[in-house]
Amino acid sequence: MKNKAKKTKKDSSKKAVSKLKKIKKLSKENFVLLRPIGGVRGGHYLDNCRVYDYFGLFCTLRSTLNVCILALEGQIDLTLDIKDKESDVISVLEFAKNLIPLEEGQFLDEMRALMLSDKENE
Repeated sequence: MKNKAKKTKKDSSKKAVSKLKKIKKLSKENFVLLRPIGGVRGGHYLDNCRVYDYFGLFCTLRSTLNVCILALEGQIDLTLDIKDKESDVISVLEFAKNLIPLEEGQFLDEMRALMLSDKENE
């Protein structure tokens, strides 16, 4: 009876180690949006916002500010020089779309399935 208990415990440990290895592998593959910042303050930076040149970056920043100005009600004097409102909104929405961490979402789905299957096996 002791041998059976030891074998069950050993099998359980092997499964746990196997799952931890899988979690580590999935983490390396899917946690790609935020990259750690070294130094005293720490934190992370986004690694997923693609711009092709400075002009494109500045246009996106200008569009972001224009959309913020447009969101202010009653600020007619600030919106008079905004010529292409639709283009500004599209630019900001495209930029925001690039901030969505799809890889991390996929990881969370896989982790959820892995963790729920773990509970069912116990």
